Amino acid sequence: MVRLLTQQGQLIDWNDEKTHPFPDNLVYLDLLNPGRAEELEAEKWLEYQLPTREEMQEIEESSRLYTEKGTLYMTAWLPVGLDTPDPDNTSISFVIAPDCLTTVRYADPMSFRILADQARRQCTTPLTSDAVFLLLLELIVARIADALQGVEGDMKKISRDIFSLDPHKAHAAVEKDLSDVVKLLGRRSALVANVRESLLSISRMLQYFLNNAATWMRGDLAAQFRSVMRDIKSLDDYTNQQTQEMTFLLESTLGLINIQQNQIIKIFTVASVLFMPPTLIASIYGMNVGLPAASNGWAFLFVMLVIVLSALVPIWFFKRKRLL
Repeated sequence: MVRLLTQQGQLIDWNDEKTHPFPDNLVYLDLLNPGRAEELEAEKWLEYQLPTREEMQEIEESSRLYTEKGTLYMTAWLPVGLDTPDPDNTSISFVIAPDCLTTVRYADPMSFRILADQARRQCTTPLTSDAVFLLLLELIVARIADALQGVEGDMKKISRDIFSLDPHKAHAAVEKDLSDVVKLLGRRSALVANVRESLLSISRMLQYFLNNAATWMRGDLAAQFRSVMRDIKSLDDYTNQQTQEMTFLLESTLGLINIQQNQIIKIFTVASVLFMPPTLIASIYGMNVGLPAASNGWAFLFVMLVIVLSALVPIWFFKRKRLL
């Protein structure tokens, strides 16, 4: 799919035959899962080549940030599916020249879906490629900030839940709750790790753009680009703080689980000690041999009394030591 954005902020679906060929006032060209015919048509109008999907997956920086014939080629890892249970990062290429910004992508983050509406609201016409690029970065960073705020809310809820639990009440419901907490922390930790990778990639891309587009970039946008850079830096510091908090919460949760397991083992240990003396006495008098006073009538009552006392004495001892 190919979408076009004109200098007047008009969003056009190129799949409509009425839009062929590309309009002359095109300022933004968005290729989502492009076919080969769409790529060739875009390259013919742009007069330069676009990166292939295989090239977008390269990890070395020289293959992700480079310049050809005055056109900047920049590929960054951007978060996708932040509102889903399985968020991930996707590789998106930004090809920017003084007259047009082109993006090549194989995922559909929300920032790209709302770009046209935000451009009409926030940007002055006629639009320029660097202004659209700035707005797109602001939308991406805002989405990341919203996701991190959601993670912070989850961590506050987890903190209240785990520290309000009584570790001495080792029952199945508590164990299930703590198991769910560990799973949630694992998912949020993976999300923050993906976001940190994305922020680092965006920061490198933005720094490369500022270093190489200074000759034709609009001067009034430079301060806004630097503001986005500061936002990225602050979000990166925030993710580092969240990582430390999640590590603490995970260790605390595992500690509570360990306390519960120790409590269960303690209960079984105390129970085995309590039943050991009565079991010993019953075993002795249950043997099929002659024992002293076995023929007397009071022998049975005496043995039962000894068994009860042998059970009560350990109970009294453990309660006095506050082990029960």
